[in-house]
Amino acid sequence: MKEENISLIGVVENGKGYVTFNIIKNIFMESGFSLIHENKNGNIAFLSSSENIYIGIINISFENLKHLSSLEINFDIVVCTNIGYKILLRKEEKLFFTYLNGIIILNIDNENNIELLEGNDKALVITYGLNNKATVNASSLDINNSIRFNFCLQREIKTLYKDTIEPLEFPVEINLFGKEYIYSALAAISVALCYGLNIDDIRYGVLNVEGSYRKMEKIHEDDFIAIDNFCMNPEDYSSVFETIQHLKYKNIVLLNGIEIDQGIHTIKENLEIVLNWIPILGIKKVIFYIDKKDRLIEENIKYLFTEKRFPFNIYYNLKECIQTGLNLIEKDDMFLFLGSDILKDSKHILVDEIGK
Repeated sequence: MKEENISLIGVVENGKGYVTFNIIKNIFMESGFSLIHENKNGNIAFLSSSENIYIGIINISFENLKHLSSLEINFDIVVCTNIGYKILLRKEEKLFFTYLNGIIILNIDNENNIELLEGNDKALVITYGLNNKATVNASSLDINNSIRFNFCLQREIKTLYKDTIEPLEFPVEINLFGKEYIYSALAAISVALCYGLNIDDIRYGVLNVEGSYRKMEKIHEDDFIAIDNFCMNPEDYSSVFETIQHLKYKNIVLLNGIEIDQGIHTIKENLEIVLNWIPILGIKKVIFYIDKKDRLIEENIKYLFTEKRFPFNIYYNLKECIQTGLNLIEKDDMFLFLGSDILKDSKHILVDEIGK
């Protein structure tokens, strides 16, 4: 493979699971590309077509942005997903976006992302989101045990091969649920259009993508459903709750994992988001698992939840948390797991306890 024959796609994506990265890869594979190399972490992939077109897809963490700025890698497309809640990128990290001269596909629903375009007048920018100002958005949203929407290109764009794509609209289905998958699909489809891929192949690639670890992951589905999602900040919690309200269930038992290193300010904001959604979602009890004893966190939980007269438990053992939750679960209920990596063993423990 000669370097000049490789078209590079960079996916700047926060959090775990490489959601957007995997949808892009799946669309290319459904469009006839073959996977010729993927690293063991699953965040770098190279594909080729029968016409000797080579595509490289690289997932870029925000921590690595400052290192890439000095390498002068020529990305044809860079996708910037939601950069998270109130994340402030340093000057050396923003520098990466300043030098881009290809296509930048940007989530416009997060107003922080606009700052990334400062100082760059060379790149072609395609924005995506759920608002009408975006170049690409979703209409007729239908979220239940799968996601359906119409992909809408609001104005014409140029492909990498200088072809013009006029405004268009077509239906999309994702066999998963979660607001994050909507954003990732919008971004991935935008990438595919920039390469001129066939719309039927694009739709099929999105439909058949597999869910990601701890991204609205179904960890049990029988007489009740258990869902696990990685959450660290208020934006994560709000996104999950917005999705949950569209699903079918009777009541929710929420197991909330709190890592003391998150800091009391973020923890309090997360707790307030939970309290705001309790009456909307029909949460009947919150069970807290805290990774270490911390008097300040306990006092804040007790103050906020006692003031609202809402039942809760605090544990420092994850297995005891899950056992308590299972004792509260009834038919057609939802057992919802939200928290950081301290909940990574939840699925294993839950399966063992159900087996008993």
